[in-house]
Amino acid sequence: MSCIVTGLTQSLCLTLVYNVSSGILISSTVDCGNCALSTEFDYTSKNLVIRVPFTGEGTLIFNDKFQASCVTTNLKQP
Repeated sequence: MSCIVTGLTQSLCLTLVYNVSSGILISSTVDCGNCALSTEFDYTSKNLVIRVPFTGEGTLIFNDKFQASCVTTNLKQP
């Protein structure tokens, strides 16, 4: 038997840092918590920072050996 926990949700914030001058994606990070959809531009570094809120949904499964796995079932933008 397994223990299956469904309906898990978590607010997420995707942050992208893109250098407009070079055309290179500098970084991409996902943090727990809320954020507002926003953009910022640093004129000195030419970096464009984009923040996008998401809600992640998932399922957590514990097997008979107490090993756990998590499956992402959906990503939504509010």
